[in-house]
Amino acid sequence: MGPFFMNNATPDFLFIRPSGNSISPNGFEEMMNFGDAVQEKAEKTKRYRFEFLSDNVAMCIFTLGSKFIYIGTPIDDLPTVTSIFKNMGDVWKIHLMERSTGDSDLSLWV
Repeated sequence: MGPFFMNNATPDFLFIRPSGNSISPNGFEEMMNFGDAVQEKAEKTKRYRFEFLSDNVAMCIFTLGSKFIYIGTPIDDLPTVTSIFKNMGDVWKIHLMERSTGDSDLSLWV
């Protein structure tokens, strides 16, 4: 996952973590490369909304099945993610991604 944001994000991309702290693509790659986070699984579980906000901007809201180890603590959760995409020269790049806490209650899904 480390190089993913480096290759697929806008230069001013931000990932907003559940703590509210943001991280850049470079910071995310460093976190993954230094072993703070070891990704085991990340897969879209349910998509709530995908819409074009303009010709160059789109939004997607989805739940992510996520399993990883963060600084020695195993985490297996279902965060809701909001992503904003920008079209940059006919290539869609992630501009902003915000991840909720992973305490999704499946009984409330609509």
